[in-house]
Amino acid sequence: MRIGMLLDKPFPHDPRVANEARSLIDAGHEVFLFCLAPRPAAPRETRDRLEIVRYSIGERFWRKASALILTVPAYRLWFRHRLPGFLRSYGIEALHVHDLPLVGEGLRAARGAGIPCIADLHENYPAAVRLYDWARRFPGRWLVHPQRWDAYERAVLPKVDRIVVVIEEARARLLAQGLPDDRIVVVENTVPVDEFERLPRDAALIRRLREHFSVTYVGKFDRHRGLETAVDAARIARRAMPELLLVLVGTGATEPALVRRVRDHDLRDVVAFEGWQPFDRFASYVEGSALGLIPHLKSPHTDTTIPHKLFHFMLLARAVVATDCAPIARILRRTGAGRIYRSGDPEALAQVWLELRDQSRREDLGAAGREAVLSRYRWDVSARRLIDLYAGL
Repeated sequence: MRIGMLLDKPFPHDPRVANEARSLIDAGHEVFLFCLAPRPAAPRETRDRLEIVRYSIGERFWRKASALILTVPAYRLWFRHRLPGFLRSYGIEALHVHDLPLVGEGLRAARGAGIPCIADLHENYPAAVRLYDWARRFPGRWLVHPQRWDAYERAVLPKVDRIVVVIEEARARLLAQGLPDDRIVVVENTVPVDEFERLPRDAALIRRLREHFSVTYVGKFDRHRGLETAVDAARIARRAMPELLLVLVGTGATEPALVRRVRDHDLRDVVAFEGWQPFDRFASYVEGSALGLIPHLKSPHTDTTIPHKLFHFMLLARAVVATDCAPIARILRRTGAGRIYRSGDPEALAQVWLELRDQSRREDLGAAGREAVLSRYRWDVSARRLIDLYAGL
């Protein structure tokens, strides 16, 4: 089958897109990716047998209009003008739309071509919109209208042929909306084991982190990530744990406020801002750390999605400390791979760090996590459901 994937971002960008495309190609399908090029890039490229087709778009238009897709029609019309030609040019036989915003336009184009449409929901988008800073501050809070996303989701999802979600809790949410069970497929955000373990190691970085009791977070800096709680926990724990180093890898909207918080509490020797780092350094950060941290604040969004980094930490046998967001807590309890603390509670987080200074305890948790990934939470297991979905179309 010739599968078209629709992504409203540049590529390479999202590891889920790459993992799914590679698995479908390995299963005998041809995959063509419609993606954006807000900056100069080759319009057509073959990478790991994936045919990447880039469409040039102004970066300012992309960033502004994509956030207002339900309010201002220009962005939807941009895709409406180009999608039918993409489907015809490459003989697409099924259209796989990555995430909710473009499901409506993908569905319109697929129906026009007489082919199936698959909606791949990377997250609970209506709930996520309520958390993003750009949707909370002026003028976003007047233009985005989160309730429109609820209505849009309920309008388009019943019309698609299949829905792919990242975790069982997301499936349960859609079932509660009345969507049929036989059209929802769970393809978890797990890790390609061999690929991740082959990543290069930076020995100097690992040594630097191991000079401390390094607790590492990797990801975006947004309000719902709970990084303020982690910084406050570092302030509480610093006297009892002089070796503590909170390592924050990434960047995002809340970084300036976090930097001020660290400065105001004189934590510059306790909290390390590492900035954005290329993905191939991720394994080195994990290996150098005593603990992996996922401090996400509990919400309807974080209760129905799952981050890749959970399984990366587990694969490299690092104990995970995470909040009680439903999917993460369920997996940690089931596998024994880490410890859970109450969302937004810095005292509880600091106490967990103190308890896990015991190396043997950390190693037991880490070993349980690695075994769980090798036996269950790995991409080649997750991908079987995606392959079966296309076999059944």
